[in-house]
Amino acid sequence: MLAALPGAARAEVCSTLRPDWDGTPTSALSEAFMLTASPLTLVLVGLTFLALRFRSQWGGVAVVVLWTGLVSIITMLDPTGTRTPAMAEGCIGSPTLFIAAVAAICVATIIYTAPRNSGA
Repeated sequence: MLAALPGAARAEVCSTLRPDWDGTPTSALSEAFMLTASPLTLVLVGLTFLALRFRSQWGGVAVVVLWTGLVSIITMLDPTGTRTPAMAEGCIGSPTLFIAAVAAICVATIIYTAPRNSGA
């Protein structure tokens, strides 16, 4: 519905979602920085460090599930329908780089916390 409106009406979406947006298109890198700076992401980073520090298998599984939930929310949950028009306008960038970084964190967490063979 909003995609059919003129650019000025769509820009209203950007003023709601990103009030400090200066009009330049948001890159994947700057979107990744914005997503990384969110409080939920910072909490998950802390929990991941704890799971890695103590080599907790169950902690590792828990943080991977939480990371997966966060990525699912970012990519699939848009109850207001404003994400697509905001991406078209340029105030929200592609979350691809952030998702790739989260995938790397999850793979590293699973590998690092996996059980070790005793060798004997």
